[in-house]
Amino acid sequence: MYNRVVIDCQTAGISGDMLLSSLADLATQESRRKVIDCLYSCQDAVGWLRIKDLEFKQVSRSGFRALQLSISYEQVEEERRGVEVYDAVARCCKHLSLSEKAKDFALKSMEEIVKAEATIHMEDISTVHLHEVSSADTIVDIVGTALVLQELNLFNDSVEIYATKVAVGGGYVSFSHGMVSNPASAILEIFKGKRFILLGGPVEHELTTPTGAAMLVNLARCSLDFYPAFECVNVGYGAGMQEFTSIPNVLKVVLGKASESYARDTIIMLETNLDDVEGELIAGVVDRLMSNGARDASVIQVIGKKGRPSYILRVLCDRDVMSNLLSIMFRESGTLGIRVQEYDRYILAGRDVLDVPVRIKDREFKIRAKVVRDSNGRIIHVKAEYDDVASMADMLGIPYRVAYMMAYKSISSMLVDVEDSSSN
Repeated sequence: MYNRVVIDCQTAGISGDMLLSSLADLATQESRRKVIDCLYSCQDAVGWLRIKDLEFKQVSRSGFRALQLSISYEQVEEERRGVEVYDAVARCCKHLSLSEKAKDFALKSMEEIVKAEATIHMEDISTVHLHEVSSADTIVDIVGTALVLQELNLFNDSVEIYATKVAVGGGYVSFSHGMVSNPASAILEIFKGKRFILLGGPVEHELTTPTGAAMLVNLARCSLDFYPAFECVNVGYGAGMQEFTSIPNVLKVVLGKASESYARDTIIMLETNLDDVEGELIAGVVDRLMSNGARDASVIQVIGKKGRPSYILRVLCDRDVMSNLLSIMFRESGTLGIRVQEYDRYILAGRDVLDVPVRIKDREFKIRAKVVRDSNGRIIHVKAEYDDVASMADMLGIPYRVAYMMAYKSISSMLVDVEDSSSN
């Protein structure tokens, strides 16, 4: 029914209760009731979890309808050690017999919070105390979210979850250690080293909380600049506690259906403008980039300012080699700035390289051929490797174009026979 999810937190950020509420908004009334009952029952597993009232309510935020989690509980202690809260989440997961993936999500989310707090306070994970995130609502947010994700079947391997850029708000945040600038250190620790872009504003208020951030990084693959291409199936709206005058304090979770005809991945594009450079220099840069892991590198000739001939150097790469390629581009090309963009990419999954025997002039050669198949397995494109054909042309003493035509004919004929035999 759906295989793509976008958590849209670019306007009002993300908190634990907003994520739980937006997912619950996508679920049926029966599933929401089940989640409430399960969360109440968690009190049997955690003695200090004392919930007085828990329900989902329909509310309005800046004129937009959204679902809001309303909770009241008895606060037994002001703070607890992180391992105690982690243990409480683990006991709830066991009590509810959550699936392994749901349990793993809940525990990793809680672990993310504890690790962040331990790092910023220079304490051991086993001894660090939690203040703002030690209350019952943290357990309800994390365990409840795991429950709804399981109900919606979003832990399925075929489902890909993405996020937009993350609004973190602005101004200052008051907490147990005083007042700090927003985003607080815990938020930055949680997002540190992960593929998420943070946006300041658009209000002077804390928009993204540690619980929301911790669950987001354990759900979404990365943040995207724009929505991926998909057919919208359903939208859930989760309301935050505050009411703002300039923005609706609402988190959107969008379920979508992507085409299954093509495989899909993400690619990074690095691009820079070059002028007053020699062709040999650009060729050297391209060679260096390709030998250091670039997927592709191309040069586009353009007319720059004051009518000067210029070039656009465009490089496609994976994120894990991006930093090294940026260094090469700065060092080798002399550019002062490089544009970076992440794109979704649809690709044909059926791509193979085959060693094809080719017999020409009573001599046999092995030619590597790139074979591309469509989603039904039919061959739609064949290309012989240049180096193999060039070597064959030299050995036969014939022009490359003639050798390529002869090789292509032999390869195509053999592959047609293979397709015919497989279809029969």
